[in-house]
Amino acid sequence: MQQTVAIIGAGMAGLAAARRLTAAGRRVVLFEKSRGIGGRVATRRVEGCVLDHGAQTLKPDGFALGEAMQRELPTEDLVEISLPILTYVNDGSLLPPEAKYAGERKFAYRNGMTTLPKLLLQALPPEQWELRLERRVGALEETDDGVLLRDEQGQEIGAFGAIVLTPPAPQTAALLAASLMRDEAGTRKRVDALNTVPYSACLTVLLGYAAPVPAPPAYALLAADRSRPLLWLAFEQTKCPERVPNGGAALIAQLGPEVSHERYAAPDAEVLALTLGELRHLFGEVYAQPDWWQVKRWRYSQPRGFAEFEAVNPLESDLRVVVCGDGLRPDNGRVHQAYASGLEAAERLLR
Repeated sequence: MQQTVAIIGAGMAGLAAARRLTAAGRRVVLFEKSRGIGGRVATRRVEGCVLDHGAQTLKPDGFALGEAMQRELPTEDLVEISLPILTYVNDGSLLPPEAKYAGERKFAYRNGMTTLPKLLLQALPPEQWELRLERRVGALEETDDGVLLRDEQGQEIGAFGAIVLTPPAPQTAALLAASLMRDEAGTRKRVDALNTVPYSACLTVLLGYAAPVPAPPAYALLAADRSRPLLWLAFEQTKCPERVPNGGAALIAQLGPEVSHERYAAPDAEVLALTLGELRHLFGEVYAQPDWWQVKRWRYSQPRGFAEFEAVNPLESDLRVVVCGDGLRPDNGRVHQAYASGLEAAERLLR
């Protein structure tokens, strides 16, 4: 048990922690509440199209994730996105590219962003990891020997030498608050620190067109007026044409945080109607007539700010439960920062 670490969450932070811990000889068991890995590095396949409905691109240059992607993992499916992101104003016209983004390289995977977490998992030593999908952890109980995991009904589901917690900060705070820990006062401080990190929700609408729609000279469009309902519009076929069969188009429309919060529980048809109204007003009727559509809800899309890693994981403490994730790093939830946080958590356990 002392050499086995439970990792709660198989997103980018959890996979990074698994990568570092197994390299150090530890065995890991990943518990993931959903049916797949990657978290917000997510891909859907609809009507023969490949759409990234979570993280849109990867900008890993200069970070540990970039080293892993470009030098340690297979690169056959990795593509660089050459077209820029342009800003649109309220009449639908486009502004010139911003100079500060000119040298920023963007990457994706030909068959979807979920290729990256799959590659990370496949690269782990096969005898040193286990993945348990659709397993929710409801509480922890620290004992003299390690930490017990319990499900939402209070039943024991495993005993481990250490735990890495990777869910969004509010969910991790709730899990710790429901747990029995040796240091109750210290745990309250950790929960308080995590609760300082609010998250934005995001309503994402996937849109498919059998015929091509007019595409701008850009990979994606971002609203200059951040209060507009439609914040982001991405053209998936610009990542690579084979993502959309027969010359059609597939778009990702993401609504802004305010409207996403207000309409989070609204029916899918209402979310679609709002999105199509924006597209019609800004870019023309052809955008408002998709052949198929889906709505995806992200309750914890991006952290607004972050908690200091040391405030949540005090260096002077002998921790068996280490917290990481995008809420403990800057840059509002970038994939490379979540990955870096997982590495940091693993190093904290190994020190």
